[in-house]
Amino acid sequence: MDLGYFYDLNPVGVIDRNSWQITDPLVNLAFRTDAIYTPLIDWDSSPMATGAVTTEQFELLEGEVDANPIPMTANYIGEAQAIDSRSRRWSVLRYGDKVQLHESSNTFNMWKNSNVDNVSARDWKPLLRGLLGWNVVEKHEILSRNVWFKGSKAYWTYAGDATNWGELSTTDRFSINQVKYWQMWLGNTGSPIVPGDQAKAKLALVPPGAIFDWVNGLPGSTDPETVLFKYTMEYGGEHLNYELGQYMGVRFQEVPNNKFGLNKNVLYNSGTIAKQYGVTGPIASGDGSPDPGTTPVDGVWYVGQKNVAHSIQLESFGAQDFKLNDFVTIHTKVTTEYGVTNGVDPFDGRTIVRRIVGIDTVNHTLTFDRPVMFNYIQSFIGSPVSGGANIVIYAYVTKGINVGFSLVLGSRGGVQGKVMRPLRFKEPKPIDDYESVWRFVWDDIVGYNIADPNMFTLYFYTVSIPIPGGVL
Repeated sequence: MDLGYFYDLNPVGVIDRNSWQITDPLVNLAFRTDAIYTPLIDWDSSPMATGAVTTEQFELLEGEVDANPIPMTANYIGEAQAIDSRSRRWSVLRYGDKVQLHESSNTFNMWKNSNVDNVSARDWKPLLRGLLGWNVVEKHEILSRNVWFKGSKAYWTYAGDATNWGELSTTDRFSINQVKYWQMWLGNTGSPIVPGDQAKAKLALVPPGAIFDWVNGLPGSTDPETVLFKYTMEYGGEHLNYELGQYMGVRFQEVPNNKFGLNKNVLYNSGTIAKQYGVTGPIASGDGSPDPGTTPVDGVWYVGQKNVAHSIQLESFGAQDFKLNDFVTIHTKVTTEYGVTNGVDPFDGRTIVRRIVGIDTVNHTLTFDRPVMFNYIQSFIGSPVSGGANIVIYAYVTKGINVGFSLVLGSRGGVQGKVMRPLRFKEPKPIDDYESVWRFVWDDIVGYNIADPNMFTLYFYTVSIPIPGGVL
């Protein structure tokens, strides 16, 4: 019951059920089963000013307390207590996306399951259990993850002696010793993160690679610190999705890899750059994976379409610059904000990660485990770290240190989510000649705002990542 309430904390579940469309509960179910970050936000559906994208909330600041005595005969107190105020600004933005289905697909046929002209007969369940529901949950999960990075960097911590991502070395790994500092920094000053028996516990989200590095560095089994770790099976009751256990009053929740081996708690290639080259030819959506007529990925998957480019074109690179199964980042924006010159911006919407499955060092091309699903067709002048300075490119391809991070919460209340207009779905008419390609779109107006930076911290480290047959 407690966890059911916890996982209902999302932009859909927060809306009064009496006002739901019939389609929304299926999306809420998807949040319950797949969401990690969305329930960590305090969602509020109270209306903002009509048409406003920003509102300001004021809070009184108490004055100083003078503990000195006053004269027994005093009729007046000379100085009144000072009162001041502070404010927080809540903002909202519009988000949305679309998916397309051909009328010959099974999902489309399940949706349009009776009279084609009778809108009420259309069954949204197949759509919301499939791509559309995944799209809604995934976008809100990404936004719910990224908002924690909007807080002050003064609250960020790093493994070893690093002070930014660029200073993280390959030896700066996740350390269990960090937990005692979390205990000191993060007091339980707000409401419990998760209702139930473990309500007072703090919560740390970690990628699998951090657990791998942590276990490798654990002291012997007789060491008191090792004994302190309690697995979920030992404390019973309800557990969070993917919860591992508890250590010194901190619950550990492992953020799962997706089916391509990628993890939301890894900022791929965002540390010190090993290699960075420019993409010298445009990439159309669907390009980049092997020819499905001849070459399966991992000996199993025949990926993508035949009539596309089956690689991406880079400027000249060295024979040892890339290796099979390297995860590289394709991006158009670079930043120095996190301590890396020409660094990857992992929060830009057009930054993606792919695994290399083919390298042509003669023609200077790379092939990936799946197609690039964005268009990178607008050229610009770039200066790749390992390539030519001031050349015309369409994107960067970067290989560098993978930065793992843990979001650690002492209490709820660190981030406030505002729902100004709830989720809605639309069905634009097909626009192709045969009216066979249908689009299904959604949008909502929500806000992600830092409410109290004292409630959480972000901890960064170099992290191991799994690759086929090993660890990178």
